[in-house]
Amino acid sequence: MEQRYLAVGRIKRAVGLKGEVLIKAYSSIDSIAIPACIFVRLHGLFKRFKILRLRKKKDKEAICLIEHVNDRTAAEAITGMEIYQDKYLLPREEDDEYYWYELKGMTVVDQEDNTLGTIYSIIDAGAQDVLVVRNSSNEILIPMVDEFIKQIDTRKKYCQVTLPPGFKEATSMPWKKRRGK
Repeated sequence: MEQRYLAVGRIKRAVGLKGEVLIKAYSSIDSIAIPACIFVRLHGLFKRFKILRLRKKKDKEAICLIEHVNDRTAAEAITGMEIYQDKYLLPREEDDEYYWYELKGMTVVDQEDNTLGTIYSIIDAGAQDVLVVRNSSNEILIPMVDEFIKQIDTRKKYCQVTLPPGFKEATSMPWKKRRGK
């Protein structure tokens, strides 16, 4: 069964005396702010809280006032908790935008339909994200730019790439974990 909720951030600390908290988003603060509500897991169940006020501090941080958190003691009680969002409420501005959770586990094939591996993780490299593609023994790093990424099908969990000659060999490296690490 697919999980409905996605971890989007964490409550870092209490701010002031009136119940405000500093929230750090894992990606953009908009994944928390746009739906105007968050979910927190309490005793294994997801509980919905409205965001009453949100002030952006940085791209990934905001000071929030959350319903039912009315003083510093209540804010400190939720410090460290992970924040979740309903996947179906996350904002999507364009059809060719994807959330990282949608890409992880996707099969990656080259222009000749040879399987390169699956998307293990994504690296935020600043200018563009980089796909970490793993097969049974190697890892390939593929920038998410139009020149390389030709097709992504989130329903079929499929990503087709076109790589320049020698690119795969130049960026491929063994990934197996070393003993003791």
